[in-house]
Amino acid sequence: MSEQILSPKMLGYWTEETLKEVPDESGIYCVFRAAKDPETEEMDVQELLYVGEHRGARHGLQHDGHRDRWHTFPQPDEEIWYAVGLCGSANRERLAAAMINAHKPRFNADSPYLERFPFDATTVHLYGKKHKLQSIFNVERHD
Repeated sequence: MSEQILSPKMLGYWTEETLKEVPDESGIYCVFRAAKDPETEEMDVQELLYVGEHRGARHGLQHDGHRDRWHTFPQPDEEIWYAVGLCGSANRERLAAAMINAHKPRFNADSPYLERFPFDATTVHLYGKKHKLQSIFNVERHD
């Protein structure tokens, strides 16, 4: 492996009711807490809660072992929203590891990638639906 730039387009946002519309292609998935924005009164993402990866992003979201925890977390008037970033299988784990290492989502507390990044230097450039995510960030190898 060598230094790499990963540039997924973040697609979303979906709710539990629209989850069947999530692409079932290889990629990462992000789980967010959404609530009303105090200024606009519109629902919007507030916090990244979890990052996962799967060869079928929708399948990953529907069957992730952390699902129960996501759904017990929101307060009244809050929702869980989803986004995905499509990524080929060769770089999917590396992208998820970089996202977890850089963003440190609360429900990835058991991930080995919170404190270590076993891949060569990686630059991630997110575009699309990336609210509450860093747009461009670098993660260096640290085992």
